[in-house]
Amino acid sequence: MSVILKGSNTLSLESVTRTWTEATGWESTFRYKGPWTEVESNKTNAVYVGDATSIEARQEKGGLGVLEVTKLTSGSAVDLFAEDTDVWTFQPMKVQKNVWEHEYFDDLDEDDKTVAEYTTSPYIGYKYRIRTAVDAYLSKLQANIEGGNAADATVFDLGAYVDEFDDPNGNNPNAMSANQKKLAISLARLLLSGKDTYETSKYVIRNTKIVPATYTLPVVHDNVEKQWTNSELYAHVLDNAEPSLTKYALLGEIDTVFGNTYWLKEAPVINEVRGGRFELVQEWVNMKRLELDSLLFNYFGRA
Repeated sequence: MSVILKGSNTLSLESVTRTWTEATGWESTFRYKGPWTEVESNKTNAVYVGDATSIEARQEKGGLGVLEVTKLTSGSAVDLFAEDTDVWTFQPMKVQKNVWEHEYFDDLDEDDKTVAEYTTSPYIGYKYRIRTAVDAYLSKLQANIEGGNAADATVFDLGAYVDEFDDPNGNNPNAMSANQKKLAISLARLLLSGKDTYETSKYVIRNTKIVPATYTLPVVHDNVEKQWTNSELYAHVLDNAEPSLTKYALLGEIDTVFGNTYWLKEAPVINEVRGGRFELVQEWVNMKRLELDSLLFNYFGRA
């Protein structure tokens, strides 16, 4: 299961609530949450409570605490388009994949080729040939059994179905390498054993925001179903995340763990919540290089 980064060892801004009255004008209530020791030590800290009209600090279960600070804000200083919350987390996603998609068999893949490369080194389709060879053998075996030859001596010989598997005379320029032969036999063995799929987990970065009705909602639809580069997602989180220990830890994970991978942006979920606000949920699913075809899912972002 992937790491789920939540919470912080310091105070984090949970929400901002803004109200208007004729008597006082705009009031903004900032709700911070974190360890109770941090709430106690910061309830007199001007960074959090400077110019406050009211301060409430209360202890909660699990050693946590909440600090609510209300301030008067001039109308010109109120940002009605700012997010009330902006939470970033890692989430796990369980998926079923074909066994030949496992990274163990990557040496049997054929990378994208230019036209010039294709003319000198055409596609062979190793994985498809191996799968077809297994299917052909199983069909032959089934026919023998149905014909009353259940005890026949038919055995699976990959070389009988895939010309590229072996070339004892060295005349086949497309013959498999020694490692590819090993992988081909391993893949065929798994398929013959009925192990054609496996369960795995993928990393998902999720961003949840509570925004006012004045927020520009179409922005969350930008570059959906595109593979974001690692650098682009890193920059996006950095530009959009308020400083906190959790978010900097998440940025560190993106930078150090997921090099040379991509992030497929899913269609966002938009829910209306109380108070004339919206909840926006955006997810980016980690994809290995060449896991998705770039013709169908274009790349987006800086290298």
